[in-house]
Amino acid sequence: MTAIDYVARSSAGNVSRGEISNGDGATPIWAGGGQEISLNLRQIDIGGYDRVGQNLEIRLGDGRVVVLEGYFGPDGAPESRLFISADGYLNEVTLIETSDGAVYAQYGPTEVWGKWSPSDDLIFLDGSEVAGVAGQEEEVSMLGAGLLGGSSLLGLGGAGAAALGAATVIGGLGGEDGPGRIAPTVDDNGPIVIGGDDAGPDDSPITITGTATPGSDVVVQIGDEVIETTSDSSGDWTVSFEGEDFPEDGDYTVDVTVTEPGGTETGLTGPDVVIDTTPPDTSLLEGTVDTGDIVNAEEYDAGFEITGEGEPGASISVTIDSTTHETVVDGTGSWTVTFAPGDVPTGEYTTDVVVVSSDAYGNTTTITETVEIDTVPHPIGVNAGGVGGDGTVNAAEMAGGFAVTGTSAPGATVEVTIQSVTHSVVTGADGTWVANFSAGELPQGTYDATVTAITVDGAGNGSSATGTFQVDTDGQVSITSEHGGADGVINQAEHGSGLLVTGTTEPGSTVVVQLGSQSVNATVDPSDAWTASFAAGQIPTGTYTTTLTATTTDSAGNVQTASQSVNVDTEAGSLTLNAAGIGGDGTINAAEAAAGVAVTGTADPGAVVAVSLGGVVHNAVADAAGNWQTVYMPGEIPGGDYDAPVSASVTDAAGNSRSLNVTVAVDTQVDNLSLSDLGVAIGADGGDVINADIAAAGFPVSGTIEPGSTVSITLAGVTRQASVDANGNWVAQFGPGVIQGGEYMADIVIDVVDPAGNPAQLADRVRVDTLVNSLSRDATPVEGDDVINAAEAADGVTVTGQVEPGSTVSVQVFGQTYAALVGAGGAWVLDIPAADIPLTEQSYDMIVTATDGAGNTSQIAGSLAVDAVAPDDPDVVGYFREGGGYRNVTLETSQDEVTIHGVDAGGNVSALSIHAQENALLGETDCFFTDGAGNPASIPDGSQLVVTGTDPAGNASSTYLVLDETSTNTVDAGAAGLAQFQIETIDLRFGDQSQLTLTEDQVLALSDNSDQVVVRGGADDTVTLTGAQRAGSTMIDGQGFDIYTLGDDATVVIDDDINVGTATI
Repeated sequence: MTAIDYVARSSAGNVSRGEISNGDGATPIWAGGGQEISLNLRQIDIGGYDRVGQNLEIRLGDGRVVVLEGYFGPDGAPESRLFISADGYLNEVTLIETSDGAVYAQYGPTEVWGKWSPSDDLIFLDGSEVAGVAGQEEEVSMLGAGLLGGSSLLGLGGAGAAALGAATVIGGLGGEDGPGRIAPTVDDNGPIVIGGDDAGPDDSPITITGTATPGSDVVVQIGDEVIETTSDSSGDWTVSFEGEDFPEDGDYTVDVTVTEPGGTETGLTGPDVVIDTTPPDTSLLEGTVDTGDIVNAEEYDAGFEITGEGEPGASISVTIDSTTHETVVDGTGSWTVTFAPGDVPTGEYTTDVVVVSSDAYGNTTTITETVEIDTVPHPIGVNAGGVGGDGTVNAAEMAGGFAVTGTSAPGATVEVTIQSVTHSVVTGADGTWVANFSAGELPQGTYDATVTAITVDGAGNGSSATGTFQVDTDGQVSITSEHGGADGVINQAEHGSGLLVTGTTEPGSTVVVQLGSQSVNATVDPSDAWTASFAAGQIPTGTYTTTLTATTTDSAGNVQTASQSVNVDTEAGSLTLNAAGIGGDGTINAAEAAAGVAVTGTADPGAVVAVSLGGVVHNAVADAAGNWQTVYMPGEIPGGDYDAPVSASVTDAAGNSRSLNVTVAVDTQVDNLSLSDLGVAIGADGGDVINADIAAAGFPVSGTIEPGSTVSITLAGVTRQASVDANGNWVAQFGPGVIQGGEYMADIVIDVVDPAGNPAQLADRVRVDTLVNSLSRDATPVEGDDVINAAEAADGVTVTGQVEPGSTVSVQVFGQTYAALVGAGGAWVLDIPAADIPLTEQSYDMIVTATDGAGNTSQIAGSLAVDAVAPDDPDVVGYFREGGGYRNVTLETSQDEVTIHGVDAGGNVSALSIHAQENALLGETDCFFTDGAGNPASIPDGSQLVVTGTDPAGNASSTYLVLDETSTNTVDAGAAGLAQFQIETIDLRFGDQSQLTLTEDQVLALSDNSDQVVVRGGADDTVTLTGAQRAGSTMIDGQGFDIYTLGDDATVVIDDDINVGTATI
């Protein structure tokens, strides 16, 4: 037995070396304190492992025992790392202890290093000198590789594991290609921000990914939500927080705990996550019906406020009808907007107020309540003429109490005040109110009393009205009165006022006055004067003479009578007024008012007729036929839209008047002419635009006008008549295709004539844009030749063009639709990712679609050619050897471009100049080697060749041709210079006893076109495959080939005449 070297390196990097005794017994080595200990051993040198307290005992195949003292900590976990190394390889030993105390070993390449390089001190270049464990071979077989590639310890109980004296052999000697530990990671693609109305547990899953050693337990926590998973066979893991696992709103940091199969636990910190899916708190405090507020006229004129509370910093928009005001919630959580006079209509109504609050994450809250506008006070009226029945309160009425009446809104409370005496009354359902004044509330006497009525509606709008009536409670009586005025005749006007008779009598007398058949009692005052009044209804109308008799009775009962004649004449002359003929139709429009308006009628011949129109008085004289006329000139009739009073009156010699009163409509203006928003598209600039779709489909133009008007609309030179409904809404339809296409500003002219014949016009403009004015692809060929080869596809492809500025561009190709980037000047560019480009040989349709700012679309069709299929690798027929070198090689003739490179003994690669000479008979091409001057020149012995065929698209495929070598027969397929080629075939047929070794990594490095290499050769050639598995056979050009797989990805197809050997990993 020989001594065995070992090395121990402390965590500070201090190295100590020693030997394991070559005698019987145990060799102790201190293994605590976080060291790295490497023993010069192979796996087959170890017979088993035992744990004794905190020590690890390693039993070697020749009977010796190595004791690693203090290797296990008090908690049973290793304090240090253990390695074995021989022949230049370094494998780390991972120990697993089962529930029954058995210790199992797993061998793998080193994984996570500290500050020291693994190549410094721990690797032994020499082999070990320990006798192998019985039943094991010096080399690890393919079965051993299978154990490594499969379940590492076969469930800790299968044929691949041994405990307490039977070590597990896993992997090959070197361990570089075996499975190893994957350091736990979590992808930090943060911060992750989730918010907005559309976000939530079912719509916005949070996906966290990372890596760990396959089979590791992974626990991911966001807030109170925890999801567990296991890393897959590739070492990848992923979890998705959604549904019931979705965290509540908040700011979080993702915590990840990874527990590896060996029990190692690692804590990781993932990306930050911000979740806010909660709509902002919003409430209304003042200004709405729900808050008990009504906007009255005073508040409306001052500007009224809507106030509320919300989330500080949130934006607030408040909309009433079509008026919107915006603000931001202040730091105290309060907000206020003010609606100025004119923002909303006046009147008496309720309407919705819509409040929308938006926070910084896009969450919104919408509140709809009602705002009540009441700027219309209660109507109020006083019927002063009805007080006492005739507008006068006499002594009897005063004594019995009298009523004052008026009108207001049903249910309204009215305060009625006379001479500082106030009564509060409620208006009845019929809109009338009654205030009763009792006897004694008002002073006696003769005076004019003013009555004031005041009401305030529920919104606080006040209104008032006043009137005057007569109070006469004095008993004034006269016996010597004059009747009929200065002419002694009671005319119509005097008749309407009644007849007052006065006189005197003795104190205490009573007076009865009789006129015709009517009698009245006179009122006697303390000074002995009396007065008797005959109402108009007591005096018959007409022309006649009657007797007035006054009868008095004194206190003693004496009666005295006095009489006199009274003349009555209440009949005026005839009179008519032709109201319907004013203005020709009873309405005066602007043109008629400007030309002068005639007012006509009839009266007694010679009568003077006083005519009033709108307060302007003219005198007209009836002609002999009784016709009269007067003309109101321009300027005498004020313009506007109103009903003007018209009257005509005549007066006879007795002073009787007859009058006629009518109204005539004056309408000299067009009211309520407007143009509504056009029912067309909205452009990218927010303005109206008639695009191609709108022009093709047709569209309406609408507005308002006085009902009964006619409306004509001319847009872009096209005229349409509008229909006008009973409410004055008009609409004209412009049918499909009537608007000329193009890009221009179109005039809109609305011509109207109202029912009175007044014309008016309204003008506006609208943009017409029915086309995308520019869309093209750049003329420069894609990838220079309009064909995408494999190398070009590998880094993606760029397509460019030009479009109308402000447009968007999408491109459909390869079964995908892409959004191109469009610059301010209209240049567009699309980068197609390599992953989307099919590696085929085919032309693909490509459609470019543009949408301009007006919503118009345009397309151009084209194609993209892809040739990413590598050509067949060149087929070598033979070569011509001359002296100590090679003069030419012969290839099967191909349409592809052929180049040849030489590989010298040092692995250096250089391009060779060749002269190709085709033999059409044989279908072969001789490639003669030449010097720089084009003269024949042999290449020296010891050269290998790389023959490359390149198709027109630039795809290449190479054959590595091994020539007869005088100095060595070893073929180096891993030479650095070969990385520049796409080697699909290694041809050993022309070499002598070639020796080729291939690993998975070498096969994968030979070509980017595929993960397969074909090896041609003969019975004198040997190929050694590392980590290979037989996978069947095939025929190529009539020759049998065996198929082997190397690792997970590589495939080798070998001529079945070649000797094949396998080596374990």
